Amino acid sequence: MLDPSAPFQWRFCPVCGSALTFLHDGENERPLCSACGRFYYSNPVPAACCFVSLNGGLLLVQRAVEPCLGQWALPGGFVELGETTEEAALRELKEETGLIGREPRLVGVRTEPSRLTGYVVVLGYRVLEWEGTPTPGSDALSIEFFLRGERPPLAFDAHRKLAALYDASAAD
Repeated sequence: MLDPSAPFQWRFCPVCGSALTFLHDGENERPLCSACGRFYYSNPVPAACCFVSLNGGLLLVQRAVEPCLGQWALPGGFVELGETTEEAALRELKEETGLIGREPRLVGVRTEPSRLTGYVVVLGYRVLEWEGTPTPGSDALSIEFFLRGERPPLAFDAHRKLAALYDASAAD
């Protein structure tokens, strides 16, 4: 796993290739590209996931890719540039399950360590309306609706914590 307390890993500007120097940005010492006039920050990566239910069951995806190949997770993934977290959640839902979702409502947000990115901020959305036939996408081995007591363990800490929030809100 990446060590979030480790020194900044980049040594060169990803835009122009100039060597980075460290300068105070008004708050802390940060890497700066003098040629571009840009500070660089080591920030958590945003991701979004979906809660889709049918007859009391929650839709889960068995992962066909690493990390956590073969384990179960909520449909979701990383937010891409130019899209909102809601758009990312619905895009990932369609890519992984074939379902077209609408009206995402925020369930909660969790920040967790990540082997790949240092930290990830995961936003969980309840999808109020959806259509289509659930069909595994290229990064899903299987998809299935599970009742609360029958769910397999979830692959990611953030998903487990968000599922607990989802379950608590469903009980209200």
